[in-house]
Amino acid sequence: MREKIDALWCAYPWDLLGDPSVVERVTDSGASGVAIAAAYHSVRAATPLHPTHRIVDAAHAALYAPVRELAWAGMRLRPVSGAAWAGDDAFARAASIAREGGLSVEAWIVLTHSSIVGSGAPDLCVTSAYDETYPYALCPSSPEVRAYATRLVEEVIAAAPLDGVMLEACGSLGVDHLGHHEKTQGADWSALDSALLSVCFCLACVDELGRIGADVDRLRAQIRAAIGVQHASKTRVEDVLSDAAAVLAVRTSARHELLGATVAAARRAGIRQITVHASPDPWATGPFSALFDEAGSVDALVLPGNELLGASAERLAELRALAGGTPLAGYFAALPPETPATISERWPAAIASVDRAYLYHLGLLSAQRLSAVGSATRSARVG
Repeated sequence: MREKIDALWCAYPWDLLGDPSVVERVTDSGASGVAIAAAYHSVRAATPLHPTHRIVDAAHAALYAPVRELAWAGMRLRPVSGAAWAGDDAFARAASIAREGGLSVEAWIVLTHSSIVGSGAPDLCVTSAYDETYPYALCPSSPEVRAYATRLVEEVIAAAPLDGVMLEACGSLGVDHLGHHEKTQGADWSALDSALLSVCFCLACVDELGRIGADVDRLRAQIRAAIGVQHASKTRVEDVLSDAAAVLAVRTSARHELLGATVAAARRAGIRQITVHASPDPWATGPFSALFDEAGSVDALVLPGNELLGASAERLAELRALAGGTPLAGYFAALPPETPATISERWPAAIASVDRAYLYHLGLLSAQRLSAVGSATRSARVG
């Protein structure tokens, strides 16, 4: 076990606002800081330990810092304020509470996941081979999307003093999406089906695919012919798409441009600690993008907890090798199907295997789950 592991709780602004006991809960759990959502997608959040409310309904994706007209003038994509349910300047006020309590503060910024922004610009959203738009998924192949994400980072950093930023959805989202009473599970799509339904044919991606010589019509036809068809010999995207390398190249280029622009904005503002949600799978979409090839440009890669829970020593060594020396962090979700018992049993070793632990989620958990996470965090330190 490790003597020193940075542990931070993920939190929404309303988890800290109006709760005089929240800092004590953080420190009692063995954590030293919080990553506060500053730009975040819609959520209906339970608040079981807050003294004055039990549900916060964040009806749409929102910026919890001022949406300044001067900053967003002339831009088609712009965020919408979350003041209706969190109050004005919610992020800055929450950050101040944490800092006054001696906690470190990171801004948690979701870049390309916003249904309210995407619905107003469907041509800038991920579009499937069936010409179906995913309005929650802004496609980073578009320069407008990258400019929006960069301005989002700049505005969050300007809102409050920070120790770092944590970037989520720094790439393309795909077909998998938990929202709007999601009713897609019964389709029994395989991992390959989901990957194929996540290939983007928005205007920017089609232009780029054509520029590098891919046959876009053939790609569409190959995807449509493969969805829902089970082939034992075809389990990878490369087994189905003749231009798979071109698809991956376009997606990789978009991620590279997005990460480069947002990291540069953060560095210009003096941010020294930049972590990014990342997956080792080169075809990954969603909150954890395929960013291991960009590890050298950030200060830590945040992996989903299921990559770490129960991982063998060989797998952990492989992940560290893929990261090329960049520190690894874990994003450990204490929601069901995890239970207090499984958290106590499985988490200590996984937390001890990384350099930093992001604990999800400070405001959503019952007292029993919170206690189990605290025990796991302390056990990871002392062995």
